[in-house]
Amino acid sequence: MTAAPPRPIPVDVLDLVVLPAPDVDPWLESWRAEYLPGARERGLAVERVWRSWAGPDTVAVRILWSVRDTGAFYAARSAANRDPRVPAFWARTDAIAVERDRQVLQPVAEVPA
Repeated sequence: MTAAPPRPIPVDVLDLVVLPAPDVDPWLESWRAEYLPGARERGLAVERVWRSWAGPDTVAVRILWSVRDTGAFYAARSAANRDPRVPAFWARTDAIAVERDRQVLQPVAEVPA
């Protein structure tokens, strides 16, 4: 009897972008039009997008992505490195963002349902 191949362990990516409040809606429009289509082509799926006040005049946008597994994450990252639109988008973001962070998360152990 052969053992079943291991199940892929999904990877979640949590992006945080803190922006001046007036820049949030234009940035989200740009993200939807310029970044999201390519991210989907690279295998990232948007799970949820949140916004919350980070200060009196700043808003934090959090985007939770999912990727099938570690291999798919590195394939997506490699594809992003070859696409000049990706660093251009993040350079425009960095020009207006107060803060930006990305966390790549993978579960330590499966949690029972």
